[in-house]
Amino acid sequence: MKQGLYPVAGMSAQELEAVRELWRVCNEAEQIDIKLNWSTLSTRSPGITNDFLYYENDRVVGFLGIYSFLSTEVEISGMVHPDARRKGIFSQLVQTAIAECKRRTIPKAIFINERGSASGKAFLSQLGARYSFSEYVMELQDADGANSTVPLGEDVTLRAAAKEDVDLLVKLNTSGFAMPEENAREYVMQTLEGDKERTWIAETGDEHVAIGKIGALVEGDGRAFIYGFCVLPEYRSKGLGRQILRHTIELLKSREQAKTVKLEVAVENEKALGLYESCGFQMLNANDYYEFLLV
Repeated sequence: MKQGLYPVAGMSAQELEAVRELWRVCNEAEQIDIKLNWSTLSTRSPGITNDFLYYENDRVVGFLGIYSFLSTEVEISGMVHPDARRKGIFSQLVQTAIAECKRRTIPKAIFINERGSASGKAFLSQLGARYSFSEYVMELQDADGANSTVPLGEDVTLRAAAKEDVDLLVKLNTSGFAMPEENAREYVMQTLEGDKERTWIAETGDEHVAIGKIGALVEGDGRAFIYGFCVLPEYRSKGLGRQILRHTIELLKSREQAKTVKLEVAVENEKALGLYESCGFQMLNANDYYEFLLV
């Protein structure tokens, strides 16, 4: 019988199902939607400890996951069963994860807290994590018919990014997201090499001038998640971003057979929020991100 904390380097199907059930119970109890990134959880690299399970009488009552997209930082999210709280379980999970991050010399952790979770916010405050930023989670409503009467437009075309586009993608990431070049290059290589990731270059004009890029994570069960959307400054406020987004939605629906399409947008980015709403996206919830320095 399993009891206590178990670090895991790649979860089994049974463990994934136990975590999913725990996630469902926690969400239902607090009427929230905890961000866990199921695609990453189900495709962990063997040999690297990124997940931590806590058992009581052979039942998973606690979980915490580390998500490493850059060598300079990780994202962390987790949960504890409502019936198993106030026992220090989540604190044990966090301290074990922090020790693992320090062992890997990762300088910074970013904790994700669904805004509706008061217990999560209280824990992060006690931990000493500093609030950094917030994002709205949005979902396309009626993916089969959203804006179907709006012409896609011919000013913009999309093409699949290739390894020859690395420098261009690095430039777009540094311009659009103020990422340091080293981080941008690492991020680009990860997204280009992933089996479920799609990256498209947006071009305009007869000479096919690159004006932006957009990416999506595509699951095999009809779910898609848009990310990494940016347009070069000189091409903004011209309606081109809306065309890029509309073309992307059409690609996800027709080519990737997406039934649901989600994305996240920074709370303070009112212009982007308006763009997404105009293309049929509605806000579902918000996630607050807290920074915790490990060095």
